Amino acid sequence: MELKNLILGFDFGEKESQICCYSRAEKDAVSIPVRKGSIEEEFPTVLFKKPGEDQWYAADGEKREGQEEADLLEVENLYEVCMNERPCIIEDTAYAPGELLAVFLKAALQAAGVIEPGLQVAGITVTTPKLTRAFVKNLRHAYELLGIPRGRAYLQEYTESFYYHTLYQKPELWSRKVGMFRFEGDDVTFYSLEVNRRTKPATVFVKKGKHLKLHETPEDRDRDFTRLIAESFENEIYSSVYLVGDGFDRSWAEGSIKLLCRNQRHVFGGSNLFAKGACFTAREKAEERSLKGYLFLGNDLVRHNVGMEMTISGSPAYYPMIQAGVNWYEAEKECELILDGTEDLVFVVSDMESGKKNRYTMHLPGLPKRPPRTTRLHLKLEYDAPKSCRITVEDLGFGEMFPKSGKIWHETMGEASK
Repeated sequence: MELKNLILGFDFGEKESQICCYSRAEKDAVSIPVRKGSIEEEFPTVLFKKPGEDQWYAADGEKREGQEEADLLEVENLYEVCMNERPCIIEDTAYAPGELLAVFLKAALQAAGVIEPGLQVAGITVTTPKLTRAFVKNLRHAYELLGIPRGRAYLQEYTESFYYHTLYQKPELWSRKVGMFRFEGDDVTFYSLEVNRRTKPATVFVKKGKHLKLHETPEDRDRDFTRLIAESFENEIYSSVYLVGDGFDRSWAEGSIKLLCRNQRHVFGGSNLFAKGACFTAREKAEERSLKGYLFLGNDLVRHNVGMEMTISGSPAYYPMIQAGVNWYEAEKECELILDGTEDLVFVVSDMESGKKNRYTMHLPGLPKRPPRTTRLHLKLEYDAPKSCRITVEDLGFGEMFPKSGKIWHETMGEASK
């Protein structure tokens, strides 16, 4: 593995995590085992602390060297801790979730041979089943503590990792639809990826399909999965299919395998699709830029432009604030403006596909009465979800003559089309 300009993908899973590194020699993402003496790609999403000391263990690598697990304190439910904002109390000390996430990432990366992430990493993407505003905040805090600047540090959900993994394969593997069955023990969920080449750029969708809980006996399990395959594929043509997770085993899948392979479909199995997809994302954003002709219309995408009509340099103009086509956790804007004879803010919201425009009015009750053009406001827009824009407005006054009132208004602009 190269010791500089590393491109990494990190799958931060609820129970298991794993790391991939881009190999320039193989032109592929390669899984890195982090547990000594093991070839397993996955390692527990678990963090331990040595009592009374600032010594942490993760990735199941070093902790068994001279340390019994019973002698260590475990951070319970690390994944859930990192998905929320609540501090975690360990030995009467409050740790921010971002701090614990940084410790976990650093320990896992060190076990994989990455000693100085800030110096060695050219690009890294952390992927996870779901993204919350709290996790986005925590991960960015962790990246900062690791010394990885924002321009080299990315994040995304599993469906977007599926997209990057797919489009980094040979074109014949995604000439038609691509299917993915994600196994989580006895539960299996189908996902379908489709490329619409009639648009420019070509648009790519991932749709979540049917979900099924499999029976335990091999015969029933095979029959259940066969039925799910038939119902998911229907009469559509799929170029390739991926089986992801720990619930699939060829030993029971005799009939279902035959159906999967019908019509010369390419079928792949394994557990590292999301880690590899995250690695390809880092490669694409940090170096490659080979997917310029494609736009992923994922569930995290903001689909509306947001701006305001105002007077700029004496002339009426439209001032863009949020550009559609970016993920909600990347959509944010701060600016200052001066009110001219109004106590309301009016936002122009337009749909990225239809172009339909609507206006959203935010009232500012209690705004001090001042002459026109003597009220300066600080405005901040950020998203909690693709259709939930949080607006914060602060009264800054206007110099010594009109001091700021300290008033702050908060409002959430929900369905942007309303």
